[in-house]
Formats: sequence, C-alpha cells, structure tokens
Amino acid sequence: MNRRWRVILPFSVLLLLVGGTLVVHAIEQPDPDDPAYLSPVSTSGTGASGLAGLLRDRGVTVERQTTTAGALAAAAGGDSTATIFVPTPAYAHLPTLTEATRVPAGTRLVLVAPDDGILRARRWPAAVTRTRWAAAPTDPACAEPVAGRAAVLRRQYATDQGSLCYDGGLLRFSADGYAVTLAGAADPFRNDRIAEHDNAALAVGLLAGNPRVIWLDLHALDVPPPPPATPVPTRTVTPDPTEGEPWGDSGGEGDGRGGEGQGDSESLQDSPMARAFPPAFWATVLLIVLALLALAAAAARRLGTPVSEPLPSRVPAHETMIGHGRLYARARARGPSLEILRAAARRRITDHLGLPADAPTDRIAGQAGLPAEYVRTVLDGDLPESDEDLVTAARFVQDLKREITQRPTRRTEGEAP
Repeated sequence: MNRRWRVILPFSVLLLLVGGTLVVHAIEQPDPDDPAYLSPVSTSGTGASGLAGLLRDRGVTVERQTTTAGALAAAAGGDSTATIFVPTPAYAHLPTLTEATRVPAGTRLVLVAPDDGILRARRWPAAVTRTRWAAAPTDPACAEPVAGRAAVLRRQYATDQGSLCYDGGLLRFSADGYAVTLAGAADPFRNDRIAEHDNAALAVGLLAGNPRVIWLDLHALDVPPPPPATPVPTRTVTPDPTEGEPWGDSGGEGDGRGGEGQGDSESLQDSPMARAFPPAFWATVLLIVLALLALAAAAARRLGTPVSEPLPSRVPAHETMIGHGRLYARARARGPSLEILRAAARRRITDHLGLPADAPTDRIAGQAGLPAEYVRTVLDGDLPESDEDLVTAARFVQDLKREITQRPTRRTEGEAP
C-alpha cells in the first residue's frame, strides 16, 4: 500500500491543485447574469457606478436601458448622436441592434468582450485569436492612444479592416455607417478595477466620444423588438469612423490575419476547452505531467515487493544479513521481512519433522503435538503494521522453530523404526 501511494499521491496532489485553481478562478469571475455586473447603478465591485459618475462629470448624459428596443428608441429619439454601451453582448439582440435601418448614423457601439461566435454571427471583420486566464495590463501601442497602460487584454482580437490597440485587446472598425469598438476585458469598467493602471481614462475615452451614452443594462436573454413602422431617420452627414477618435490605425504586425496565424487561431476557436485557458496554462500542465511521469519511471523498481538479487561479490554472511536488514528497514518492508522469517522457519520445521516442504500448517501442528490455532497464528497470522509488531511476531516464529526442532523427531504412522 505504501508503494502504491508513491504513485497515487503526486497525481492526487496535482489534480487537487488544478481543480482547486479552477474552482477559485470560477468563483472569482463575475457572472454576466448578475444584476450588478457592469450596471451603472450598482456600487458593488463588479458594478460600474464609478464609471457612470465619471461620464456625468465630463458632461456626458448616461441613459440606462434594460431592453434592446429601449436602447434603439433612446438612440433614435435624442437630438444628438449617442454611444450604445453593451456590457453583456451575449444577452443583447445584436441583429436588431446593428441593423442599419434602425441605428441612426453616427452612432457608436461599444461591446465588452464578445466571443468569436458573436463576431461570426454578425459577419464582422474580426476574430478572437486567444483568450487569457485573466486580463493583462499592456501599453496601447497606437498612433494616438486614448489612455496609457490599461488592463483590457483578456480576449485578443485580430482584423484585416479596422485598427488595433493594446496588443489586440481593443479593436475598432466601421460597419453600415456606425463605428464598432470591441473591448477585450471588463476590468476597465468595473468599480474594483477602474482605479488600476489607466483603466479609468480608457473607459471614459471609449464612451465619451458622443454627448450621450445609452447604457444597455441587460442580464438575461433579450427578445427581439418588433420591426419599426417607419424607417429611423438618419442624419445626412455620416462622420468618418476614424475622425476624432483617440486612436488610429496601428498599422503594426497584429492588425491583420495572415495565412498561418489565421489557421492557428481557427483551430483554437474550434476547441472551447483550448480557448478557455491561455497556452501557457496548457504548457505548464504538460510540464508537470511529464515531470511526474519521469518520477514514476525512476521509482518504478520500488513498486513491487523486494526480490533477491545475486551479489556482485562474496560478502560474509553476517554483513549480508545486516545489509539486507537495513534495506528492508529503510523500505519499511515489515510484511516481506516476516514472510521470509516464516518461510525459513517452515523449511526447518518440516525438515525436522520429516514432512514435505509444502505441508499444511495443521499437519505441522499435529506432527509437532502443538495446538493448531497456535501454529497457524505464528506461521500464517496477520502481517505486522509497526516495527514493534514485527519484532513480536519474529520472536514467536523463532520460539516455535526452537521448540519444535529441539524435540525428538516423532515418526509418522507406517514409517520404519
């Protein structure tokens, strides 16, 4: 049992650590269906009342809406252009929200961490290349950054038409006359993260481009709104999507999707489990598994019971006995040690009594004239669980062997005198 635990215990510890890490990470992640998640009226850690207050201080009107239809009506009913902020794009009815006939020209749409399925469904020129374990602070690396170092890189985006910032954590492109901004993490908008790095400046810069912010505070799957009776009036002047924006086309390496890079990203996108963790996590797990396999292979010769091996040279008997005893003691092989003593005693006893080597214990007891239960306890009893039990059992074996071998031999029936 002890040898078996040498293999089971390391793998059990590994599974416990990995499982505990996953559980803790899942508990700490905010749930989009929580009414407080990125809500402009929530003061909890995952709420966004702090961001709403900063926008009002900048003179931006914040209008909270709880349905897609309400957000569209608010965007079309105002006397100025608006920014529609969608913290939970998985719950909003995006086909209606992005319909050109419903959305007034000049409207800006800001979405928080949409996944690749949402992007493919909308046929937007964007894709998720990887998803990190947690949001990482990065530098903007843009021509005209809206803020400094911010923790917006959790989902990393790629595009061949828009502009990228923060190593793909922030993507902007135009679609049907309105500008779309994808933020790869919710951290810059949360109350408990907005004060970190330059998150506050980034969040305000993304939403304060228009005089109004239509905040879609939605935490359950929304039903599609009814079709409009008349087309939504659009303004005659459609602003350039890049005009006045605090960042421009980065023009760097990560702005487009190449052949091999795109193939790799698509293979990651097809595997939800692979997209759930960053590549470094899987590499760490693989290294740990390989290390445990190497340790198990190195200890494989100790998994079985001790076996006799030929000595490389002649050694005095007492030194051999002491060496073997120390090896057994170091391995805590109490059971095999007692079995060796019992086997040696049984050979001496059966030879003295004239019995075959495989004679049953009851026959040995009858031939020796001793109680069968006593002989069975000594020669076939339970294995010791401690060193004291081993010493006691060995003493009983020696006493039984001495008691029988010092007696005159009792001849069996039919044996010639």
